[in-house]
Amino acid sequence: MYIVSALIVLVSVYFAYSSNLLRQQQPPDAVTLATAKQQKQHQREAAFAPMSMTSVNEDGLPELRILTQNMFMRPPLIKNNKSDWKDARLDYFIEHILPNYDVVCLQEMFEFASSRRSRLLAAAQKLGFAYYVASERQFLWNLAIDGGLVILSRFPVVASESHVFQRGIGPDWIPKKGVLYAKIGIYADGAKPLTDPALSHVHVFTTHTQASYGEVFITQPDVKRRLAQLHEFHNFLESVLPAHRAPGEPVMLTGDFNVDSRNHELSNPAAVPYEREVEDGIATSDEGAAMMAILEGRGIDPALLGPDNTDSFKGKTLVELHDSLQERLGYHPVTFGNIVVDAQGVVHPRETVLTTRMDNMVMHSIDYVLWHNPDAAMAADIVASLADVGVTPNFTPGSPFTQISDHYGVSALVRFARPKSEGLA
Repeated sequence: MYIVSALIVLVSVYFAYSSNLLRQQQPPDAVTLATAKQQKQHQREAAFAPMSMTSVNEDGLPELRILTQNMFMRPPLIKNNKSDWKDARLDYFIEHILPNYDVVCLQEMFEFASSRRSRLLAAAQKLGFAYYVASERQFLWNLAIDGGLVILSRFPVVASESHVFQRGIGPDWIPKKGVLYAKIGIYADGAKPLTDPALSHVHVFTTHTQASYGEVFITQPDVKRRLAQLHEFHNFLESVLPAHRAPGEPVMLTGDFNVDSRNHELSNPAAVPYEREVEDGIATSDEGAAMMAILEGRGIDPALLGPDNTDSFKGKTLVELHDSLQERLGYHPVTFGNIVVDAQGVVHPRETVLTTRMDNMVMHSIDYVLWHNPDAAMAADIVASLADVGVTPNFTPGSPFTQISDHYGVSALVRFARPKSEGLA
């Protein structure tokens, strides 16, 4: 069944891709991803201008506003219901959401057979996002589509890397899912990035891993593939961080991890016969615990995935990570398939325009911002802290769709301050 589905998608995308090549014209100032030379030229033009921060403190240091959002922008002809409203949702995102942030990490922002990603990059450039990193473009002869990942930044991206995971299972065999990395320079207000040294850096990763379709059991093959990809993510961290990170520089792992950290056990089913976001979201699922253990390098008991599994997914080094949403809120918030309860106590799906019936009301917590900065006190010039983090539903009042995607976003605020000098005794 998976092979037939993959063939249908590839054939459909082929015709969409062919028609796009015939009729699509980029606007004159559109940013394309055809060559690394074009990307560097695009970024170099902005780098000569003084930096103008969107928000600074009394020391002239920025407050970095970060968003991670699964955009649900799949290739043409692919939809769940009557319409995915792709173009209208992208327009809304560009006008109402994108301007509110400094760094934006996107998943499912596919370039394949569509001009939408180029249109987003062109609009982002006009809004001050002079830097970006994106999944590598794919063509029909690659028998794959791109990974759909994008990082947009108002601040200079001074280094970037990427990693493509082993191919997924089922429909996830088609996109080249993986992880993007951007080393983002932090400058004082008015600094010139090409001539002035950076005060610090923020190391931003975004990912999209193997999805599950239908009810999820931890012994399923797609779960093991997802955890194997997270092990690849940890190995990528082991490679990137020693090469690029100085002590005290914050690291943020963002994206749609497709790991549901809620265990979905009702705390008081006799009184409340439906799952509540807060009260029933405190406990962590087995897969949620496994995700953190694998990403940190601690690994798991192989028996967790079944008696025949021998993989522990243990890393060579440990990376201390914090699930910032869970630590800040005290529970795992819903980011996909939420519910509303009416005055009579009847439960309804929160979103039905974009989400499939199978996923209505699943109440999954699968989008994350993970934080790493164990040696913050060792920062040389400025100290970074995660000042705030929360779920951002990105509702869209007045539109034929009720929210920007089938996923909620997650936003965070990173603050920088000068190290406090100790007084003399």
